[in-house]
Amino acid sequence: MMSRSAAAIVAPSHVSLGTRARRVRRVRRAMARASGHQQSFHAVASPEGDVKLEVLSRMADGTSSKPPLVFVHGSYHAAWCWSEHFFQYFAARGHDCYALSMRGQGGSDMPPVADAKIAGTLERHADDVNHFCASLGRRPVLVGHSFGGLVAQLACARAADSPPAGLALLASVPPTGNGEMVKRFLFRAPIASAKITFAFVTGAFKSNAALCRECFFSEDVSETTLARHMSQIASSSRVRLLDLSALNASLPVPAPPAETSVFVCGGEDDFVVDEEGLEETAAWGRTEAVILERTAHDLMLDTRWEAAAAALGEWVDRRVSPSY
Repeated sequence: MMSRSAAAIVAPSHVSLGTRARRVRRVRRAMARASGHQQSFHAVASPEGDVKLEVLSRMADGTSSKPPLVFVHGSYHAAWCWSEHFFQYFAARGHDCYALSMRGQGGSDMPPVADAKIAGTLERHADDVNHFCASLGRRPVLVGHSFGGLVAQLACARAADSPPAGLALLASVPPTGNGEMVKRFLFRAPIASAKITFAFVTGAFKSNAALCRECFFSEDVSETTLARHMSQIASSSRVRLLDLSALNASLPVPAPPAETSVFVCGGEDDFVVDEEGLEETAAWGRTEAVILERTAHDLMLDTRWEAAAAALGEWVDRRVSPSY
């Protein structure tokens, strides 16, 4: 468990890849229709038009002048992870909500390389995000989780002429990467950390419920919910999101523009991103980290997801919406 000294506490294999992607898209559309939440699926082209990216969206309930929210997932996830709870929560509060699936993730196309094993570089993902944001015609609040937070950081840095209205980083990898966090976890809890490292290297959490819980969820997430999310995680990634061995060449991420308000939030029971990592990201964003009690890495899906949504919403209302 993290110390809380320096942060705020708030209570089948033969099927072609193209066929798999089309099946995932059909499932997403069926889920949206069944949910009754007015969620829609569509695809957008990348800047070069070489791939199409899955986008899930839900428009605000009623007329609103609040900024749209664009959500970016992390490794082994896809756009679905935001539509579970956050879409309904924020649409009810006047925000248009969009969530992208990165290349090779969810229902998005694979990278245009026949033997691709990596979805793309950090720069490629950031440019995909910025291309979509520009298509909205309004500057959104960019919300990134885990390695999606790192993508969001770089997207903000590479959009200097038109930065997002705000940048929210949830359990985000810091601007220098995850290397130092891995070392800290191994030093503090070598056995538990070795298990989690093994799970990420091998993808064992896709089929082992105990490992999936340790990596992403709290102890009080029900077995039924855990099994459902484990199935979603298992089908989310056809290739790795990033090549971690090459990531350092893209780091550290430059600081955000001075006028960009940044929100940093994580969970005290997160064994992927630690408190020091949150504090590093907060210092980079010229803010303070908010740490949620009894919350694990997937804070948008975890038992206390609503506390995470409330903290994010309060920041948007206080720091972004008034000047939007």
